[in-house]
Amino acid sequence: MAPETYGLISLFPAMLAIVLTLFTRQVLLSLFAGIWIGATVLVGWNPAAGAARSLQFVVDNVTEPFNVKLLLFTFLIGAMLGMIFLSGGMNALASQMVKRIRTRRQAALGTSLLGMTIFVDSYASTMITGSVMRPITDKFDISREKLAYILDSTTAPTASISVVSTWLGFEVGLIAEQLTTIGVDRSAFLLFLESIPYRFYSLLALAMVFIIVIADLDFGPMAKAERRAREEGKVLGDNADPLMETQEDDIVTPDHVDPRWWYFAAPIAALVGVTGFSLYYSGGGFAGRSLTDALSNAATADAIVWASFSACLVILTILVGHARIAVDEVSDAIFEGFKMVMFPVAVLSLAWSIGAVSQALGVGPYVVAISEGIITAGMLPAIIFLSAVIISFSIGTSWGTMGILFPVAIPLGHALGAPLAPAIAAILTGALFGDHCSPISDTTVMSSMFAASDHVDHVNTQIPYAVLAGIVATGLFLMAGYGVPAYVALPIGLAAVGSVTYLLSEQLSVEVPSSYGSKAD
Repeated sequence: MAPETYGLISLFPAMLAIVLTLFTRQVLLSLFAGIWIGATVLVGWNPAAGAARSLQFVVDNVTEPFNVKLLLFTFLIGAMLGMIFLSGGMNALASQMVKRIRTRRQAALGTSLLGMTIFVDSYASTMITGSVMRPITDKFDISREKLAYILDSTTAPTASISVVSTWLGFEVGLIAEQLTTIGVDRSAFLLFLESIPYRFYSLLALAMVFIIVIADLDFGPMAKAERRAREEGKVLGDNADPLMETQEDDIVTPDHVDPRWWYFAAPIAALVGVTGFSLYYSGGGFAGRSLTDALSNAATADAIVWASFSACLVILTILVGHARIAVDEVSDAIFEGFKMVMFPVAVLSLAWSIGAVSQALGVGPYVVAISEGIITAGMLPAIIFLSAVIISFSIGTSWGTMGILFPVAIPLGHALGAPLAPAIAAILTGALFGDHCSPISDTTVMSSMFAASDHVDHVNTQIPYAVLAGIVATGLFLMAGYGVPAYVALPIGLAAVGSVTYLLSEQLSVEVPSSYGSKAD
């Protein structure tokens, strides 16, 4: 049966998994339930055959080369963190930074800026920013939900619009392919640059982080989480189940070790440095290609695996050579690090699988088919954006959403005579919405993981913020479709987001003390 014929049913597995996750808080069971229902539909409504097909979906996705490398990266990061916990380096660095960060606002703002500064790769940025800033935000009683939100809303949006990142090659490649298809002789990279001012959702999501942090505004579930953290000193809710524990009781720094801040900084520097070098090398930078061309052709998965392995070697050398910690203690810490990431690995594996089920059911073509019947040239950017939002939320992958929409939306836009830059931007930024809202998205999982936040709490607290940015972005895409320049539309959107955030915060979180600016206890 062709995927297009499944119609509305194609949305059901992902929606079921999402609803069950939010209501039962059982992430793994909810994800597998969605996979099983979708697989059962694919095999002709035979539940037993559906169970077998479900397992095959998991096997296929876990063994997909890029995913295998991402899982290996996650395990290596777990090993690295286990060794860093053993060294005491993270606490030593946090102690040094707390001397300079004196307020809650500074801690939240520092997290936001660091998330944007490491723009080369969203995964690396999430891991590094979360690991560095979590002990500091904890000391200033910033909720883990707020930390996860800041990670999620600064790392991927920044990497997606950066001209030096692991996202660049994929995005430019999609643009170039469609330019060839429609017979347009233009530079894909220049068109990528032209689309940046129209990335309304990404830009508004970034702006909201700074509006909320600087003006001390929160609303909805996030206001309750922040009230709990400020008034009770609880960075996690009473019923929270962190996606990754920050430090296991079994990982204790030996008494003879004098923790140094550079025990943490050295492996992180190796991670960042080797990532950059590997991207440049694997993309042919040393063979004469420009920096942009090298990043466009880089082997992203290989680069982050090499980098994480190098970081493990650095901290291992420090532990054995400088801190003089016994090898058996190091081995135990590595094993505890593996244990810390086992649950995130399971979630990632099932999240990829349910995304594959949704694609097999034809959720992308179904959403596009619905949209095509009502599209005009002026409405095209907004319709594309909403389609990307629905698809990315349903399948939990921004890159998968881009791959689905580009072959349909760009030829359609060309046929309607619509400007290409806003249409391209609508796909690239709409695809991020699922990263921010869908509990089955890998970036949502990674943000929960390295913030050590309850995954469902992260999703619940972030959705209102993402929805606000999405609603305003939809209006801006309508304006852009009817000829309003980005430099006119974007300030209007920023004013709208700021005003609505202020109004909602006044109504919903007025009881939250304005304590940014006070010293941590």
